[in-house]
Amino acid sequence: MVGKGALLVVFGFIMAFAIFQVKMSSNVLATSDNFSSNYMETLIHETALTAMNLAVNKVWNTSVNNDTFSFRANHCSARVEISKPGLDTVKVKVKAWGNAYDKIHQQFMTRADSISAYFSYNMPISEYFWFTNNEGTVYWITGDTIWGPLHTNSKILTSGSPVFYGKVTAFKGIDPSPLKKSNKAKFYGGWEVGIKNTIPTDMTYLKDAANTGNAGAPKNEKCIYDKNVTFDFQADGSVIRTVQGSPTDTVKIKDIAPTGAIYSSKDVRVKGVFNGALTIYSEDDVYIDDDLVYADNPLTNPNSNDILGLVAKDDIWVTDNYANRHDCNIQACVMAMNGSFGAENYASRPVSGVLSMTGSIVQNDRGPVGTFYGSGTIASGFSKRYRFDPRLSSLSPPNYPFLKSLHLVAWWE
Repeated sequence: MVGKGALLVVFGFIMAFAIFQVKMSSNVLATSDNFSSNYMETLIHETALTAMNLAVNKVWNTSVNNDTFSFRANHCSARVEISKPGLDTVKVKVKAWGNAYDKIHQQFMTRADSISAYFSYNMPISEYFWFTNNEGTVYWITGDTIWGPLHTNSKILTSGSPVFYGKVTAFKGIDPSPLKKSNKAKFYGGWEVGIKNTIPTDMTYLKDAANTGNAGAPKNEKCIYDKNVTFDFQADGSVIRTVQGSPTDTVKIKDIAPTGAIYSSKDVRVKGVFNGALTIYSEDDVYIDDDLVYADNPLTNPNSNDILGLVAKDDIWVTDNYANRHDCNIQACVMAMNGSFGAENYASRPVSGVLSMTGSIVQNDRGPVGTFYGSGTIASGFSKRYRFDPRLSSLSPPNYPFLKSLHLVAWWE
């Protein structure tokens, strides 16, 4: 009996070890399959990324917007489709695939991955908080805080510890270099040099929008002006309008600018509380005669849809008048195509308090708003308090000038 019992015990151990060995072999095969599958998925994804880079290079460097091609790497295949779903948009779609051997099922299993990206050729220049062709010899100094993206085609000069929360790009460099210990500026959004962009000068589309909205009306009555005009905006969406040589009237913005564009060949003066969406383009100068703010303040309501663009072929001035000698508050996107945004008579006007600006500033030459004693005390004009309107990352005034620069809009993996 003992012998038989011993045999049964031995036999039981043999069966147990056999089952364990089978399970171990199965786990080993499964682990091997998992490793093989994960490795192949990595190769497929890398192939898709490489194919996407090739496609983006075609779009970026040779302006290809309609093409298909195949690509093979890492023993994987990829198919690339480049298309143009919109007038300003390019879509790139990549599908990559490969085979991994499944030892358990003893067959090859296909794995696939895809990447899609959308690019746009036109970016509203209002997405930059600050954009200049020439910075001149003006320094960004301790106490200056810049919240949005900043670009210049010249050189950024810093002294002390200004703070940049948006990315800083400068074609001719940053002095002193951020790589040197002598530069105490804070570049929280990063920085890059050697980048050049061009301020847009073709306003045809903006003038066309104004002509369309004018719908054949006589000049100086709707969207088109050839006389000096003043717009005193009202919080209810109307505007008190004074055209040179004509009586003042009150009209609704949506009635005189149904396409969101007004064009003038003469000076334009603005002030008031703006309610609506509008871009004004003057082939001369634009003057800001008093506070110019939104009816729905975006600093307290990020969902505000009030948005105003002021574009001048020459200069945009904060007028030297009584109203502007006790601070001036501006909420708008301003662009001085060939000139500057600055304070009129900045060196001779009296000390005028603080110039508060919420929006974006684009100018050919950096314009002064005041002068200062060596101690930093204001000698004439304004001190500055500029802030980027965060809505401008996704919102711009209607028909606002744009940069013809390819940029990524969306990416999915």
